[in-house]
Amino acid sequence: MEIGGLPAHILLIHGVVVLSPLAGLMAVVFALLRRSRAYLAWPLGALAVLLVPLSVLTAEAGEQLEDIRPASQLIKQHAEDGSFFRYVTVIFLVVVASQVLASFPSAVTRWPAFRGVGRVLGVRWLIPVTSILGVVAGVFLIYESVVTGHSGSASVWSGA
Repeated sequence: MEIGGLPAHILLIHGVVVLSPLAGLMAVVFALLRRSRAYLAWPLGALAVLLVPLSVLTAEAGEQLEDIRPASQLIKQHAEDGSFFRYVTVIFLVVVASQVLASFPSAVTRWPAFRGVGRVLGVRWLIPVTSILGVVAGVFLIYESVVTGHSGSASVWSGA
């Protein structure tokens, strides 16, 4: 895959490197600052949804790049990190969805088919639990984006 003559992985990775820490930080802020939830719900949800296909496309482009270039041990490590990162973004999306739904149950319960979900979303312990999960998932997303990015840059700049 190429974009403008450059390997797509090189271009797509910039979106992942910028948006992942931003989304992770937003999830932590969403979890810890109650008054920020109304402002962050849509941008956080949109970023979480966007990161899944972006990370999958970036990893696929990276695998294609790996197939045409000689693969060192550093590149193989980066490929493993990138493959794992795809799963991290899916888990992050699930956690963010649970955070938003727990904070705004009316977003779902206004439709008759989902009225029964209101009882589940109305339990008192759901917001604290999803907030803890949001902090953990946000910090883990940031951590994994740094680890994956570092292994990628090390594989490029090490000369190996």
